[in-house]
Amino acid sequence: MIFEGKSKIGSLGILGIGTVSVVVRSEVGEEVLALKIRRTDANRPGMKEEVELTRLANRIGIGVRAVSHTKDLLLLEYIDYIELHAWFKSLRGPNRRAMAREILHRILNQCRKLDIMGLDHGQLSNLRKHIVVVNGFPYIIDFESASLNRTPKNVTTAAQYILIGGKMSALARRLVGVKKREVVLAALREYKETKSDVSYSHLLEELRLNSD
Repeated sequence: MIFEGKSKIGSLGILGIGTVSVVVRSEVGEEVLALKIRRTDANRPGMKEEVELTRLANRIGIGVRAVSHTKDLLLLEYIDYIELHAWFKSLRGPNRRAMAREILHRILNQCRKLDIMGLDHGQLSNLRKHIVVVNGFPYIIDFESASLNRTPKNVTTAAQYILIGGKMSALARRLVGVKKREVVLAALREYKETKSDVSYSHLLEELRLNSD
């Protein structure tokens, strides 16, 4: 294990810490990976369900790759990412609107795939650390609170955080070119009620993403 990262346990640097696990940078051979270690005070007996749901998302090209696991450990592909808000703030130049629209389109398409699968991420209503960016490509990460047993709300919760009520919403709306929140909210309500291809296409149309 390599004790480096912005989070700290005592004097040790780690990649992240949550209510269920801590994440440590690790090396297996010459490959750098991320190791999730279940906390002893976690509210679940093991990592099995998170492993299964992560691999389910992996099957449709979403999330970081699950490499291996035991009862209390989950070994994942390591990605050197930037948080979405920071990525939006970094955009400069004449192509920034196109870049912002492209990443929003990709995020919503990933969320749509999860909705169709019936897999609700569960933490996208505060997605600051759950949707990250690597070389302009978004990753939905951390499926520890995901479930197949509740109504999926990935598109609506992600869009509401990014464009309506989250920390980055004013910046994101300006970059994407959304002038009226009410129009977006109406399209999201329609999608929430039907979850149809038609209502999803209408949402993309209102966000001017369907031509990207």
